[in-house]
Amino acid sequence: MDVSDWLAVAPLDTFDELRTFVTWAERIGSGERDQGEASVFAVAELRSATAITDDREAVRVARTYGLDVHGTIWLLSGACRDGKLSEPAAGNLLDALRATGLRLPCTGAEFPSYAHHHGLL
Repeated sequence: MDVSDWLAVAPLDTFDELRTFVTWAERIGSGERDQGEASVFAVAELRSATAITDDREAVRVARTYGLDVHGTIWLLSGACRDGKLSEPAAGNLLDALRATGLRLPCTGAEFPSYAHHHGLL
């Protein structure tokens, strides 16, 4: 399965959608860096979906307001549990993400033990 099969842009252009985005931007902080999380959280709230972010402070804020939010490790662990991704493939993805500067709590080689230790696998 290609990512483009399930990844889509979710526009936030109606008044209610924009109001939800602004609410999340105010909750998280209105800095330019936080607008990405605010948009993800707005879409998750509007669609009753799970938000994915690795920004710990944003996760804390989202959970304070009752939003279902998790990180990349949780997402990849779920794909492994569902048989959609092998643990080595998840580890390779983690290493590729870390190479772009994303801060994650484990390397690809550490992924299986980290995920098992935290009850994700």
